[in-house]
Amino acid sequence: MQATLTDTTLRVTFDGDLLSTNIDALRTEILAAMAQYPSAQTIVADLTHARLVDSKGVNLLIALYRETQNRKLGFRAENPTPDVRRLLGLLKLNERFGLTA
Repeated sequence: MQATLTDTTLRVTFDGDLLSTNIDALRTEILAAMAQYPSAQTIVADLTHARLVDSKGVNLLIALYRETQNRKLGFRAENPTPDVRRLLGLLKLNERFGLTA
């Protein structure tokens, strides 16, 4: 995972799929990035390289969304593959994650 701060936006770019095998490490990296960049006002989850997202991956995104809400930060997901967009749509998360049609 890569984390970059531009102005007040922290972009976390996942290097690959969001699966149960890598979720714990990703969660740790995300929290470390948020601590490293406390001036961030918006968190963007860049899903460009996430072709597969399993239930734990969805839970990670939901937990990240909730954490941003608790900290009064903005949150959005960007660049999902069509399959990931469809999955998030089935779970009624597209609008909440800032993904529009």
